[in-house]
Amino acid sequence: MNDHAARTADRFAAARLWAAAQAPYLAHALFSLTPVVLEPRRDEETGEPVPDPDFRAFPTDPGWRVHIDPGTALAVPVREFGWWLLHGVGHLVRRHADRVPEGAADPGGPAARWWNRAADAEVNDDLEAAGLESPAGVVSPRALGLPPGRLAEEYLSEIEVLDEAQARGGRPVAALVDCGRSADGLARSYELAGGGALSDVERAVLEAALARDIVARAAARSDVPGGWERWARERLRPAVDWRARLGAVLRRGVYHGAGRVDFTYRRPARRQGPPGPHGRVLLPATAAPVPDVAVVVDTSGSVGDAVLRRLVSEVAGVLERACGRRRLRVICCDRHAHPVQTVRRVEEVRLVGGGGTDLREGIAAAAGLRPDLVLVLTDGDTPWPDTPPRMPVVVGLVAGGAAPEPPAWAHVVPLPGDAD
Repeated sequence: MNDHAARTADRFAAARLWAAAQAPYLAHALFSLTPVVLEPRRDEETGEPVPDPDFRAFPTDPGWRVHIDPGTALAVPVREFGWWLLHGVGHLVRRHADRVPEGAADPGGPAARWWNRAADAEVNDDLEAAGLESPAGVVSPRALGLPPGRLAEEYLSEIEVLDEAQARGGRPVAALVDCGRSADGLARSYELAGGGALSDVERAVLEAALARDIVARAAARSDVPGGWERWARERLRPAVDWRARLGAVLRRGVYHGAGRVDFTYRRPARRQGPPGPHGRVLLPATAAPVPDVAVVVDTSGSVGDAVLRRLVSEVAGVLERACGRRRLRVICCDRHAHPVQTVRRVEEVRLVGGGGTDLREGIAAAAGLRPDLVLVLTDGDTPWPDTPPRMPVVVGLVAGGAAPEPPAWAHVVPLPGDAD
């Protein structure tokens, strides 16, 4: 290792220690960075490395490598170097490279520029919340007069407006700082140098460990900025397919509710019967009858028809896969329960109603059909029966409402508000 490379490595170590001391909840991430020392620009007379402004931010790539220009590393204070390491970790952990919006993949284009600044705003917001002073000229929500605590996607449109205003003679938004591929997803030629990039699996393991550490520190009342805590909790929250969960709940509910075993002579039992005068007695086989499910749809108007129709269609598919049920009995309900619709195709369902909500009417009407299970699709903004029906009730709770939780006797499955 030559002299400038050794001094650069020492500088990186000092900067990483400084950063870990400022944000101990990110220490695991900081010590997972792999430094890649680049070939420096040199002064023509002295031959010493000089700062390259293109590497002011010590850019990172998705393999958790930080690309270090020796001239820049040796020229800036250790605390500024450490600040940029924390900034790079922010891009990596939040996976800005994977979130680049359509149209922002054109290097040098305005959309790419806006995204880079929006991603910087999301990251720098938390650094300011930790009390760290930002280097001059970088983007932050406070400097732009924007609300804190938002995602890059939310800052994007506002930065676009500010940037266009600046182009018409307004105040500059901020200097554009190149944070590398971890921010905009665009490959750089200098990434060919060095090795040690983390694989996708290693990145996932690292992020999970980091998230667990942050949540534990927050639970112990350590000082963790709110943005980092929100990220950690979302990272640890398992993404469960609502269709699979609904199918499992329905399947369990209908078989619990009806006992589910009957005898049939449509096929003989495998067990041999006792001997008779004309041979062995044929025994019936056991069979589970197709369960009957009544669906109550909240058509009060608080959930859009398009979302309801999509959910009913999805639910019909789930019922068919989970229970083998093709016929569907649907009750639309606002303040009153509307007549039962028995359909074989979802397209035949007519969503009628509007106005107030009282699903007690609809649930009572569904219970009167004596199904094996009642499924209610609602946003929850309704009074509920004081006593549970005799059959299991599953509530598909559409996201978006601020209503209280359904009663404890109902099995609740959260559903997406946009039915994606």
